[in-house]
Amino acid sequence: MIFFLILLFIILAVICFIARSAHYIPVLMYHRIADVKNDRNSLSVEKLAWQLNYLHKKNYHTITLDMLYDFYAIRKKLPSKSILLTFDDGYADNYTAALPLLVKYKMTAVVFPIGNWIGKKNNWENLGKEETITMTKEQLLDWQQHGQLIASHTMTHPFLTNCTESKIIDELHDSRQLLSNALSADGDFLCYPYGNFNESVAAAAKKTGYKAAFAIFEGVNLFHIDLYALPRIPIPSHQSKWEFILKTSRLFILFIALRKWERGFKKWRRKR
Repeated sequence: MIFFLILLFIILAVICFIARSAHYIPVLMYHRIADVKNDRNSLSVEKLAWQLNYLHKKNYHTITLDMLYDFYAIRKKLPSKSILLTFDDGYADNYTAALPLLVKYKMTAVVFPIGNWIGKKNNWENLGKEETITMTKEQLLDWQQHGQLIASHTMTHPFLTNCTESKIIDELHDSRQLLSNALSADGDFLCYPYGNFNESVAAAAKKTGYKAAFAIFEGVNLFHIDLYALPRIPIPSHQSKWEFILKTSRLFILFIALRKWERGFKKWRRKR
């Protein structure tokens, strides 16, 4: 009897999340496009090529930030099987490896460069990772010329919840201004570094003029769309084909829920 009740609960939960997925658009989160040993945030170019080819063959439509915003804010209709592609930090291999594939498949993606690290080595990570550089201003401009998008990722990539209120405002305001002035990019959208935010950070994003902000899974509300806490789906280096297919299906919101619950459980365990 207990087993039956548990199974029934799981089935009902899956049905519920499938129903909720109609209200969300899957947003994929990439970082480096390179084969880097022991770096879960790096995806090989071969895997990205397979993934974009899969999306192309299955008639997915990559959308823009404004299209996503209009869908959430005013329920403006989107093409069937819409999806948003995002690249965090603006690594140079996003330009050299990912852009040719995006052009090949006529897809649109958004990159979130770090304001103070444009065209510089990735010293902000400082975690013993393989040294690389980010896209230069010229590469970012050419990225746009190929129909791709740029949005804010702060100036220095801090944990925003550890910053003072004035520091948060500076990080968000200065990044927005830099993109607008140096790159003529739309400064209406923000990606929180590390997916790290709280109510104060979200309020600062709204105060500094952002229309929406992206998180990952922690802190997002899967039953109520919050434009300043939009969930994303990480695509790690070990991403298998079958899991990618599920992550881009109507089950995608379930992946976010599982990661959200997993992180919450780990926090609970640490406090005990």
